[in-house]
Amino acid sequence: MTTLRFQIQHSNGRQEQVTVEAERALIGSGAHCEIRLPIDQAAVEHILIQVGAGGVFAQALSFEPAPTIGSVPFTQAPLPPDVVLGVNQTQMLVSIVGDAVAGGGVGRKEKGKTNPMLIIAAMAGACLAAYMFLGGDDNMTRIEPQEYPKLWEQGAATCEKGNDAMAYALEKRVVADSKRERRMFHVKDGVDAVPLYETAAACFEKAGAKIDAETARDTANALRKELDDDYRTHRMRLQHSMQVKDMETARREVRTLIEMTEGKEGPYVTYLHVIERDLKQKLGRPS
Repeated sequence: MTTLRFQIQHSNGRQEQVTVEAERALIGSGAHCEIRLPIDQAAVEHILIQVGAGGVFAQALSFEPAPTIGSVPFTQAPLPPDVVLGVNQTQMLVSIVGDAVAGGGVGRKEKGKTNPMLIIAAMAGACLAAYMFLGGDDNMTRIEPQEYPKLWEQGAATCEKGNDAMAYALEKRVVADSKRERRMFHVKDGVDAVPLYETAAACFEKAGAKIDAETARDTANALRKELDDDYRTHRMRLQHSMQVKDMETARREVRTLIEMTEGKEGPYVTYLHVIERDLKQKLGRPS
C-alpha cells in the first residue's frame, strides 16, 4: 500500500503532518477530501495528488486562486518531494513514505536529491500545451511564450494641468467610475480605468484635495490587483482547457485575454491571435 505524507503549514502558522494510505488524494475544503483546508483557503476540490510511475503528480482542479509548485502556477505537473505546493496561503510538502509502489519502482526521494528535470518538465508541459492541442504542423507561434505583456506601463502618474487640476481630476474620476462599472461586460474598460484613477489622484494631489487623492489612489490599487489576479487566472484557465481539449472554454478565455491585452504587442499577443484563429477553424466558425 502506498502512503502519502503531507507536511502542511496553514495560513495561520499552524503546522501539521497528515498521512494518507492511497495512491491518490484530494486537497480542498470539501468534507470528502483527504486533505481538508479551510473554505477561505481552497475550493471544494482544489488539487488532485496522484502517484504514478515517475513519482508524485499534481493536477489543478480549481484556479481561484491558481495553485503553485515552487511559486509557479501549474495545471498538471510532477511534484518533487522538497518543492513547496501552494494553495492560497497554505503551503505543504508531499512525499511518498515506505515501500516502493508495486510495479512502479517509486520510492521516497532522498533529501537534497531533487531532479531538476522534473521542474523543467513541469514548465515545458505548460509551454507545449497549445502545440499538442492544436498541433498538426510545426508552427512555433502555437507554443505559449513564458513572458506576458504587462497590462499597464510602469511609472507613476503625473498631472500636467495647472489651475485646471481639480476640474481635470473630477473629469477623469467620472470616466474611470463609468469604465469600472462596465468592466464586468467589457474587461478592457476595467484595464483602462486604472490609469484614469491614477491620473485623477495625481491631479487631486496637485489641487490640494488630499482625501480625494487618497481615495482615487486606493481605488486604482485595488482594481489593479483584482485585474492582475484575473489576468493570471484566465491564463491558467486557457492552459488547462487546452490540455484537456475543451475548445469552447479555450475560445472564451482567448477572447478575454485578447481584450485584456488590446493595444499590446509581443509574442504572447501573437500567440493569442494564432490560437483564436485555429480555434475558430476547428469549431467551424468564420474568422
